[in-house]
Amino acid sequence: MKNFSQNILFLFLLISIFSLSSYAFDGRSEKRKHGSYRTSLVQDFQTGLGKIVIQKGNTKVFEEFEVDNHYYFGNHFEPNSDEPADIFSGRDITGNGIVNLVISNWTGGAHCCHFLNVFELGKKFKKLVTVEALSSSIQLIDLDRDGYPEIEFWDGAIDYQFASFAGSPGGRVVLKFQKDHYAVATQLMKKPTPTAKKMNRLKQDLIRAFRGEKSPDLPYPFLEVLMNLSYSGHYKLALQLADETWPSEKPGLEKFKSEFSQALRDSQYWKEF
Repeated sequence: MKNFSQNILFLFLLISIFSLSSYAFDGRSEKRKHGSYRTSLVQDFQTGLGKIVIQKGNTKVFEEFEVDNHYYFGNHFEPNSDEPADIFSGRDITGNGIVNLVISNWTGGAHCCHFLNVFELGKKFKKLVTVEALSSSIQLIDLDRDGYPEIEFWDGAIDYQFASFAGSPGGRVVLKFQKDHYAVATQLMKKPTPTAKKMNRLKQDLIRAFRGEKSPDLPYPFLEVLMNLSYSGHYKLALQLADETWPSEKPGLEKFKSEFSQALRDSQYWKEF
């Protein structure tokens, strides 16, 4: 009887130790300090609650929390980069002389959603931008070589609308800091008008793509070319190309052009150059 009681006690102690160890690792917490600012990121794995708190001294200046949100310091969505994710926090990345903080937020799920937040940590605290990149990767890259990075990503304005997620190409967007905010930098997105030779080659490629498409979806090459043209200053040329490559026996051209145009207009990032 004594041995049985000892075994039960030993088992209880093992369970208690295991439970405490599991509890100790049942979450993630990170903290960073930049001058008088302190930032805390917390992830509760049991509830799924993610949280960010920014304090200046003893004053809370920002707080955000949501179930299934995962917060990270730096740009967590940089593709194929060997550099640390948080190389930009604690630096002036806008050119106005004020230190910035970069925070990523992933809402979970296979295809959504990626958010990138940039804050100013100056005499006054300010959120400069929340980039809504859906499932796109995001780059902080100095495209105009002025010493400060722009924000580059792919706008999913037509996701799922004319094809599956994998068959829905994005449109390239560049955001640049201008005076006191980030704005769509059309000058960095614009590309030269395709030559007649290139346009003719595109037409032939898209005609073949329509012939080879066996699913109800519109061909990926067709949508990709139209998105590339529309986000580089050639929206009208994109619609003209649709007119010239859409199969005559296939109904729905006008409906497609109307819905495609509306999807672009509904995007906060597409601009008609």
